[in-house]
Amino acid sequence: MHRAGLGGLACTLKYIERAYKNGDLAEKTAPGGPWQEGNPPWEIKPLEITLRFGKPENAGDFLKRLFACAFCIKERLIFLPAQHRVIPSVETLAELQNGLTLSFLQHGRVRQLAKKETPIFYEIDGQLLQISVKQCSGYKHQAGWKEFCSNGCLSDKPLEVVGPLNPGAVVRHVAFQAQTRIEEGPALVLPLYFALIGCVALPINKGVGALLVPEVIDLVTFSRIRPWMTPTGVRECRIAGGSDAALQAQVRLAASKIVQSQQFPGCHAVSFHSTPWASQQKSRVDCLYVPPCDGPRLRQFEVALAELPPRIIPKKKGQMKQTRKKNEAVEKIDKSEFFWADSVVRPLVANNLAGSRRWYQGFADLIRRSAKKVAFEKGGINTMINKIPWEDHGESVVVKAVHEAIRKRFGQIAEENKGKLGTMKNRWRNENDRWRLAFSGAKTAEQFRHSLCDLFGRAGNNSVLREKWQEVLPMLDARHWQLTRDLALLALASYKGKGSDYVAEAMEELVDEVENGNIKTGGDK
Repeated sequence: MHRAGLGGLACTLKYIERAYKNGDLAEKTAPGGPWQEGNPPWEIKPLEITLRFGKPENAGDFLKRLFACAFCIKERLIFLPAQHRVIPSVETLAELQNGLTLSFLQHGRVRQLAKKETPIFYEIDGQLLQISVKQCSGYKHQAGWKEFCSNGCLSDKPLEVVGPLNPGAVVRHVAFQAQTRIEEGPALVLPLYFALIGCVALPINKGVGALLVPEVIDLVTFSRIRPWMTPTGVRECRIAGGSDAALQAQVRLAASKIVQSQQFPGCHAVSFHSTPWASQQKSRVDCLYVPPCDGPRLRQFEVALAELPPRIIPKKKGQMKQTRKKNEAVEKIDKSEFFWADSVVRPLVANNLAGSRRWYQGFADLIRRSAKKVAFEKGGINTMINKIPWEDHGESVVVKAVHEAIRKRFGQIAEENKGKLGTMKNRWRNENDRWRLAFSGAKTAEQFRHSLCDLFGRAGNNSVLREKWQEVLPMLDARHWQLTRDLALLALASYKGKGSDYVAEAMEELVDEVENGNIKTGGDK
């Protein structure tokens, strides 16, 4: 966190240099201004930053101007200009502020927010959406410079490190506050104030946030690449987890082409949400280190992000028109609105790639938890299995063989139920559910082999197995059966041949469950 904060300070100083050079920052408001011969009164090296106050009594004014340039408010929302490479929209600022209030600025004493939320309407892809945010009039970091100074000079007294500077840094025991609080000198506390800028904080939903803490190795390089890590629009602010947010930031860096992938900073992805023992605040509940992804893994995630992006979905609400007469029929009025729905498969892909695992590993667990939601992403999954290169040729053979077997089984059912469309769809649905439950319910290699061979046997002649059965046999080995089970379920979830139309009905059922409140959609997001 200290190094990320030092990187945030470097970004701020570079932003001030650009603003000063372009005439966007007046000499009387620039830290240490007016500058002699236009040279800034600081020096940024790969491993350190030196601030030159001139005289000891100038430290207070220098830091006051520095903090004023770094921690701003724009459109009555928190604005950190050093984080951005383009001027953000109001709705993007609102999303970023929601991320900050779920991590750094949780407590009401360290932020001045309006009591009521203000709706912000914006349009994407021709659809009108809404985000609600509490407008901000001030926050702790703006006046943080006062803690460092005494009579205008820099103080050398230890300062307390609190949650707004390092989320999770708290007094461990109220009876022993002096002994259990964290204190550090000014040279270490100053970077922690700028961790607000060096890190990336984003909301997952109204009650869960993610904080990316970059591993800063070179301050000069980091000051160039940090603005590219910040989302530039609302769609980029939509994340499904910490590893998903970290890999999306790497995708933006790769698109910038300003550095090689070897220079991407690894990130500690920290998750925040309330716990039963501290429901009044968001606690750090998980931390995953996401290293810089190599080319193939990052390309795999780019495919997942392109095919399984956050989507805008219409949501129907039925409203009953009240009447005064008891026996009069009640008229039902349909009102349509839109909401963001994120992928449930992409977070699995992100977690696996961050942990150097196969991108589909653990798909069986996902099917057990969220089978209906996975059915909603059939098209994207189908495209992924065709675009992402397989690490083992046997993986693609298993998927194609299961596709062929399901196609044959659906064809048999269609032949048996000619002219009975309703019966045919029901049997297709039951057939898919049968194999999904058989595969996901298998607890041993023997149980899974029995289920898979049962499917192949019932389907009859399978051209894929006939030609490449030697490549399937190793995948049924006791060492690999769980991965093969994930592949079989992946094949079921991605099948788009004959009989797959019934999945459209599953999508309608999913929207109905959202209407009835059985599936949470993240409030107004």
